[in-house]
Amino acid sequence: MALRDSVLLIRDYENIRQILRDIYIYGCFTRDDFIEMGISGRKYDNEQRRISAYLPDKFIQKRRVDKKVLLYCSYHIEDSEKNYLSGTFRNKSFTALDVMAFFFVQQLLGERKEMTAPEILEALPNYNTTVVFTKDNLRVKLDELVEKGYIKFRKEGRTVFYSLTEDIWENFTDDELYDLSLYLKFVKNVSPLEVPYYFFEEKLHLYMKCERNLEIDNEKVFAFKHNHFFDSLDNDVLLDILRGCKSGHSLSIQMQEQEPIEAFPVIVIHDSTYGRQYLYCFNNSNNKQRVIRVDKITSVKPRRTMDSKEKSIVESMKCFIKECWCTSGINEELKELIIEFRFDEEKEPYILRRIEYEGHGGEITKKMDRVYEYKIKVRDPDEMIPWIRSFGERAKVISSEGRNTRETIANDWKKAVMNYESI
Repeated sequence: MALRDSVLLIRDYENIRQILRDIYIYGCFTRDDFIEMGISGRKYDNEQRRISAYLPDKFIQKRRVDKKVLLYCSYHIEDSEKNYLSGTFRNKSFTALDVMAFFFVQQLLGERKEMTAPEILEALPNYNTTVVFTKDNLRVKLDELVEKGYIKFRKEGRTVFYSLTEDIWENFTDDELYDLSLYLKFVKNVSPLEVPYYFFEEKLHLYMKCERNLEIDNEKVFAFKHNHFFDSLDNDVLLDILRGCKSGHSLSIQMQEQEPIEAFPVIVIHDSTYGRQYLYCFNNSNNKQRVIRVDKITSVKPRRTMDSKEKSIVESMKCFIKECWCTSGINEELKELIIEFRFDEEKEPYILRRIEYEGHGGEITKKMDRVYEYKIKVRDPDEMIPWIRSFGERAKVISSEGRNTRETIANDWKKAVMNYESI
């Protein structure tokens, strides 16, 4: 079995994260730009090779501007549901011993119901003459396979017997497997933590094809208004944050070019429109509330179990999510924003549905035919400006309690007219 050149293995995802993010999202940086950011030319070349090894051909494109070569990512419309970035999490450092143990141990246990470690060690040379297994390194690999759920063990006295785990899909009907596949097709595009669902879907499809001889329907079923694949780059960091939230641990958070801080995690906020993800937390290093963009975090580690006083701080902060449109205005007082919506209910019923769905629980009142009033209390009304603008001429800000939200929107429209002459 040929293994990928070890130089292409991704040992630390942080090594490729910034380069891949800048290429995928911006697509306007050259090699010299990355060197100016502090990434050496040699490191950039090596990481670029790793990135290219795990992405489809022609996904990363090049274009020349003057004498500079810019790298960018290109999606085709037929691939709009495929998250190629998820594949960059698939590979990490491994050895020939890892690969041989994975395949040969399962092959042996597939032929015999149970085997002890000495029996497996004795039988392995019949399948492999390249890698030498010893009693110690085989025991380590068996423990890893048990931990990952590929095999299981039972003890009889001091003897340990290994066997394959049961087929978890055995009692599923073909129709149920199709339904599960459909569910995964949806959830992998809407969950903030999407990479595990991509891998789950791939494994399920492989099982359906190899074990059930079922054809997989690749027809597009769902359409998504906002689908931000770049969030995949932070899935490992986000998973560590969520584990900390569930376990009640404080977290040691390392951000780019900063000293680590100790934080009590409260909640993860996902901006579905723009794709950014935020951690709302209590910074125990300076006793202040803080919102941190997840893509600015390089690593998260559990620190210690929070005591009862610290847990009460976290509980008291959870009302924040109900009082902010997204993340702005942590320490500000609530302000009432009033918007008047004018639209034809018969020709544009979707406008009202959208206000109800996207309005964060604001109060909607019909004033007369084609006129609705929307009220909401938030800490920073100006944070809602992009949402208000998205309704065009149908939305008019009436008041924002001390903020110049209406004037800000009007000035933005004036600048747009100046730049484009018309809208």
